[in-house]
Amino acid sequence: MSASPSHVRTQEKLVGRVLIAAGVLCLVATGALLWARYGGVVFNDMVLSALAWCF
Repeated sequence: MSASPSHVRTQEKLVGRVLIAAGVLCLVATGALLWARYGGVVFNDMVLSALAWCF
């Protein structure tokens, strides 16, 4: 018994959203850990220098 194409697309969309949410959560957690480790001033300097390097 196979799933209908619309059901498969719905599952694929759900998996995609879950993966995007997990990626965002990892970025936020990384930022929080850096903030806790280095403090606000150093963390802001690191972020601003990284952004300046990118652009």
